[in-house]
Amino acid sequence: MRRGRPRPPSSVGGTVGAEGRAFPRGARLFRAGCCGAVLWACGAGEVPEEPLQIPAVDGEAWDAHIEIGRPGHRIQIRADSLREFSKSEQVVATGGVEVAFRSAAAVSTLRAERLVLEHKRDRFGLAGGVVLRAGDSLEVQADTLLWENAHEQLRIPGALRVEVGEGREWGRNLTSNFAVDAWSLEAVEGLWRGRDGAVVEVRAQREESRRVEGVQEIAYDSVEVRYDGVQLTGPRATFLPQARRFAISGGVKGADSLAQFAAGEVVVDAEKQRLVARGAVRYREEGAELRAAEIEDDRRAALLQARGEPATFVQGERQIEARQLAYSRSKRELAAQGGAILRAGERKLTAQTLRYLRAGQVHAEGAIALTAPELDGSLVGDSLFLDLEQEAGWMRGAPSLRRRDLVLAAPVLRFDLVRGQLAGTGGFALRTEGLEVAAERGTYEADSTRVLVAERVVLEEQDGERDYRSRLMADSMVVALADNRVEWIAIPGQVSGQIEVGDRHSWIEGRGGQVFMADGDLERVEVSAEADVTHRRAGNEEINRFRGQQMTLYFDATGLRRALVKGAAELVSRLQEDEEIAVNEVGGEELDIRFDAGSLAEVQVGPEIEGRYYPPAEEP
Repeated sequence: MRRGRPRPPSSVGGTVGAEGRAFPRGARLFRAGCCGAVLWACGAGEVPEEPLQIPAVDGEAWDAHIEIGRPGHRIQIRADSLREFSKSEQVVATGGVEVAFRSAAAVSTLRAERLVLEHKRDRFGLAGGVVLRAGDSLEVQADTLLWENAHEQLRIPGALRVEVGEGREWGRNLTSNFAVDAWSLEAVEGLWRGRDGAVVEVRAQREESRRVEGVQEIAYDSVEVRYDGVQLTGPRATFLPQARRFAISGGVKGADSLAQFAAGEVVVDAEKQRLVARGAVRYREEGAELRAAEIEDDRRAALLQARGEPATFVQGERQIEARQLAYSRSKRELAAQGGAILRAGERKLTAQTLRYLRAGQVHAEGAIALTAPELDGSLVGDSLFLDLEQEAGWMRGAPSLRRRDLVLAAPVLRFDLVRGQLAGTGGFALRTEGLEVAAERGTYEADSTRVLVAERVVLEEQDGERDYRSRLMADSMVVALADNRVEWIAIPGQVSGQIEVGDRHSWIEGRGGQVFMADGDLERVEVSAEADVTHRRAGNEEINRFRGQQMTLYFDATGLRRALVKGAAELVSRLQEDEEIAVNEVGGEELDIRFDAGSLAEVQVGPEIEGRYYPPAEEP
């Protein structure tokens, strides 16, 4: 140690020894290993560890330097003046006090107005505008500081301020080491500014911080973080101030001006304005909730991306599920991918991808199926638009409504769920087992279970087992359904067609009428006006033509079995036998024509029987 410049005897009031030294021989200041201090100014409202009784001064020095050596480091002290108190084994330094902690790896410095070095407790303390500097950017400001050499621990028991890089922290009770590269702090408040000028605010009960190669990493307990209008709270957090990245774990709650969320953990990159929440995440915004295993919040794009098995969006009675959900907060729009499912009350929509607007509009693509009690079936296709507020929409991409064995299809199907209607254009078709109705356009009415078709309507029926085929054509038809089968068909306009059973053929023409089915088979055909029917059996060249104002045709498994003709009824029968052709004609107000195995068997003329027609008997 280097001794300071002695003060003249006249200035110390006769306390300096006869040899003129500022400190008497053997003063404690020169004792080997004298490191340690006591600080009695412990901050506002704190009681000193013990009252300090300052005895008479044993010696003084000015512009003094003290150097204390320890294994691995040195402590250098400089002050404007030093005073030695032998009885209390203390040294008091005042005026421009500087302390330097030096090692091979680091240098830390202290500045203060006063220093008290206490040999007995092997510690020293500083007071009055204390400034601690370490590394290339760390600075701590406080009123008091205490260094305990036995534990190589630096402690600031009161309030303090930390500045490091672009950040500042306020707190109490800092504890650190010789190099000031690791410390703890209580009642923490921090501000960290990024390159873009944005600020991260932190509050925590406790902080554990360390610096490795100039990079700081902070661990917080009971933390609250604010940045970019977001507030996050949780039990634990780690923070990299230079990168403005932090992770909060142990159950996190968050909020901004429009939304709140909860998660198991949250990772934030404030520089990129990106937040990732994981672990049973629940995100709520304006009457809607997003649930997922993971939600990523891109605040620059105002976009939430949720992933889960599945991720779920809920708005009132509406619920959307998919493996991936993306929600645009600015557009209030949700995009779903991977097994998308939308539920709204009893309605259910599935698709490969789905886009939903918070106003209630839905666009869906790929493998679509919409089930609704109003349609009593499943509407399938490749492209759909649905307005949930209007409860109506359309479907494209080979769409069809499937009701068990019944199918309704068209290039474009428009549906109105309120009215329970489905309309198709550009080629409408109704299909059930063995029967098809095709037209340019058609409408299905779910309440009345009717289908209305118009423009080039064709009704076709086939049964391969009994070699049965029928084809009726009209301008329009009304098809009534029962148990997903055609029960009857009304034909208001012109009608024509052909019915074939084996070698028996019937051609029908007329205006207006009805077709009745029984268990999927043709039962009878009624023609309201201008009826004209030709019946032929190809095997024996028999041809029968009957006409009238009205006509009812009855069918069974063998084909036409009866024809009831009314109003100017006529029958012309042609039969060829052995190259001879026989033609018979009969007329009346009514004709009741019976067939047996496709051949004319009997004709009754009415209303009162005026005659009978019997065709020639077939030879065995």
